[in-house]
Amino acid sequence: MIKYKINIADALDRIGFNTYKAKTTKILSQDTLKKIKNEDANISLDSLNRICILLDMQPKDLIIYVKDEEEQKKYFKNI
Repeated sequence: MIKYKINIADALDRIGFNTYKAKTTKILSQDTLKKIKNEDANISLDSLNRICILLDMQPKDLIIYVKDEEEQKKYFKNI
């Protein structure tokens, strides 16, 4: 399971990137910001790329893979 390593919503807030700025600049969609605030890591690679640019970070600084046995059984039950 992919999870965020840091609180991305807080990091974006610290640089002044809020919902208003997202709406006016269209750098990130409202849907993407909602997902980030809910710690839902199911965002597009394009959005991840934009977050990396905004925060001047690498993807490895933002996300991590955490092994999840149930998820593994769900997707790989026939292997």
